[in-house]
Amino acid sequence: MISLKKIMGCKGISPLIATLLLIGFALVIGTATMNWGKIYVSKADSREPIEYKFDSAVLISYEKIDTPLKEMQIKYIIGQIPLEDYLIKEKEYLNQS
Repeated sequence: MISLKKIMGCKGISPLIATLLLIGFALVIGTATMNWGKIYVSKADSREPIEYKFDSAVLISYEKIDTPLKEMQIKYIIGQIPLEDYLIKEKEYLNQS
């Protein structure tokens, strides 16, 4: 019978086997990770989509209204003046500046 020492007697065999083992290990780990990812994604796709419903709300602070333009914007947002009036007044204010 041929002993292991005789086979491993060559100095280049041991690093070659180690390299092949590392490559094989990396391939096995990569394959397992990809299969797990495929299963995980397919489960995530099969779930019902979640619908989010938000009520629209605008919070307005009157503390820092220091220009007429900001005052007009607030009046437009809360519905005190129509869009046409707001746009006309905005142009007038911007032309003054």
